Amino acid sequence: MIPKGKPESTLLQNIEIYTPTRRIADGAILIRNGRIVWVGTKKEAVLFSRGKKGPSPFKAGPMKIHDGRGLIAAPGFIDIHFHGGRGADFMDAAPAAAVRVLQTHLRKGTTSAVPTLMTAPHADILAAIRSVRAAVAETAVIPEVLGLHLEGPYISADKRGAQPLAAVRPFAVREVRDYLRAAGALGVRIMTFAPEVPGAAALIAFLTARGIVAAAGHSNAGFAQAALGLRAGISHGTHLFNAMTGLFHRDPGLAGALLLDDRASVELIADGVHLHPAVVETVLRLKPADKVILVTDATRRAGRSSRPLRTEDGKLYGSTITLDVALRNVVRWTRRPLTEVLPLLTLNPARLLGIEKRKGRLARGCDADIVLLDRALNVKRVFLGGREVLIAR
Repeated sequence: MIPKGKPESTLLQNIEIYTPTRRIADGAILIRNGRIVWVGTKKEAVLFSRGKKGPSPFKAGPMKIHDGRGLIAAPGFIDIHFHGGRGADFMDAAPAAAVRVLQTHLRKGTTSAVPTLMTAPHADILAAIRSVRAAVAETAVIPEVLGLHLEGPYISADKRGAQPLAAVRPFAVREVRDYLRAAGALGVRIMTFAPEVPGAAALIAFLTARGIVAAAGHSNAGFAQAALGLRAGISHGTHLFNAMTGLFHRDPGLAGALLLDDRASVELIADGVHLHPAVVETVLRLKPADKVILVTDATRRAGRSSRPLRTEDGKLYGSTITLDVALRNVVRWTRRPLTEVLPLLTLNPARLLGIEKRKGRLARGCDADIVLLDRALNVKRVFLGGREVLIAR
């Protein structure tokens, strides 16, 4: 929820802007009523304010000025796959827990979010959906919730990872209809399933007809099965390489199919545990630049511990990172410029969800969700809808 207050103009100045694909040195951003109305250099801002570059966007009532003191301004981060933080998880099915998770990630620059629910009994998933809806309805300052990501329950038992075996089950359209009704206007934006499960073709058709991203993951599919699912409408791969058939020379598996299909986007968990840095670089070289998305897959340990959870049999149970950590890791591992890395957690997820005209960019008409970073890429300030976010820790 965007912080409430009297509408006013806000100017962020003395900042290095990444739009994210373009760098503007010594920049400024003008915000009005929660939207960006102008982006440019400080010199241009001065000329506009003096009426020397045509009609000025700066002459519309009182203005609050924030001095960025040379910090880097980036679009607010968008996490499309995360479960928890600071001791709470969305599956706790409590609005207070959902708020706690969302605020944990907001502090670290995630201004838009797709809360992710894991495989569980039908009633538990419904309860979790309703609790997220209740959290969004509260007055707490949280990232904008863009909808829900259902990770399961129609997945492979063999590739379930930390998902509970007892709750893995065949696709049932009645259940999915129940989830959509429970979500209401909040909506389900992404659903992860195994493309080899019985009824997968019907599920893909059901999801795509409703504008829901059909995502392949937690899957034991061979290359041929995966390619068939992609042709049928799967457009996204959930945490690439993790909990799926990998790249093998006799059967490239789901991972190979996702890498070769330029229409499909893929998620990467860049915590240094789920993927080797060289694998991240490999994916960035193979996939189109707009089809790679950084996610956290964060659990309740995020914000409290650097050690990821593991199941009793040693399987990884999500990560403990926030998206700012993923950003720093990928920049350090690949030595790529921010104009190449920032889109992975801003513009690319916005494109997947079809909201790139208002999210993921610092441009006129976009929501004024802005993260200010220092030179080490640590989050220093967060603006949500043009207002600075201050959350008690």
